[in-house]
Amino acid sequence: MLVHFYNPSMLMWLWLVPALAGLFIYAAVKRKQAIRAFGAGAAFVSRKREAFSCCAAVALVILALARPAWDLQEQQLQETGRDVVFLLDVSHSMLAEDMHPNRLENAKTAILDCVEGLSGDRVGLVLFAGSAEIRCPLTVDYDYFRMALRQAAPESVAAGGTMIAHAIERTVDKLIDPEKAGMQDLILITDGEDMIEGLDEIEAAKKLDEVGVRLIAIGIGDRTRGSRIALEDEETGARSFMKDGNTEIWTKLHSETLRRMASSVEEGIYFDVASGPFDLARIYRQVMEHAQRISTDSQVMERFEEKFHLFLGGAVLVLLVSNRWRKKR
Repeated sequence: MLVHFYNPSMLMWLWLVPALAGLFIYAAVKRKQAIRAFGAGAAFVSRKREAFSCCAAVALVILALARPAWDLQEQQLQETGRDVVFLLDVSHSMLAEDMHPNRLENAKTAILDCVEGLSGDRVGLVLFAGSAEIRCPLTVDYDYFRMALRQAAPESVAAGGTMIAHAIERTVDKLIDPEKAGMQDLILITDGEDMIEGLDEIEAAKKLDEVGVRLIAIGIGDRTRGSRIALEDEETGARSFMKDGNTEIWTKLHSETLRRMASSVEEGIYFDVASGPFDLARIYRQVMEHAQRISTDSQVMERFEEKFHLFLGGAVLVLLVSNRWRKKR
């Protein structure tokens, strides 16, 4: 039986099992030494089975977090609707906290809410900073899309900085189908900072017109005072702010750039949400109220059935019965 893991990175934590076993062995040795110090008549409680059950439970929980799956399932998926590509800025400036908890997390939440309101539309996800990465090709598998979106972070792309034009060009080259002109939407969410010399954003946006793509640009971030870019040390948890030399970096919303990009596309729209809350689902519904939709043949999606609940249940069962495994001698 072939076992597939949807989150295989969690398997690296299996090293905790032998480490925990070593601690139990060390504790057992110390207990025996203490018993000998008391002399004859002292009672010794064996905890071998309890130690085994604890190690087994930890191993089962880690395996469950790795999301094991088997039993390949075929599912008929009907493609009806539009193609919606979310182009999300994950540069370090998106960690600014002029929106709660920061710009990036606020944008991710808005996208998740928007996807909840979609039905039959294919969705895709492109992350960009100094380079662009296609994290989810166009699909109707919304669960896969959500998983890719939740993992979005500045570390998701190879190069730092911000290069909006390159991200648009890569999206057009890889995800946009010219034969579906008028049926495709690009939702760009960014603070508008373009910190790398290269392609012009306006010229890149005009390419969307050539392939019949509607541009919905969302500008987020404080446009006047701006905000510092918060950083957190992974080991100590200490907070600091990004600096250029000895000077702290402040980042603002560059709304003018995004406004010009939207106006250069025939069906381009710009929403300046600044640092306030925004309902992307409502915005998209309003824009798409009279939009044309397509209906295509159904496709078959193959997906392994997740079995993580079996491992979680096994861990709970092992812990419940472990209390009955203590014995005195």
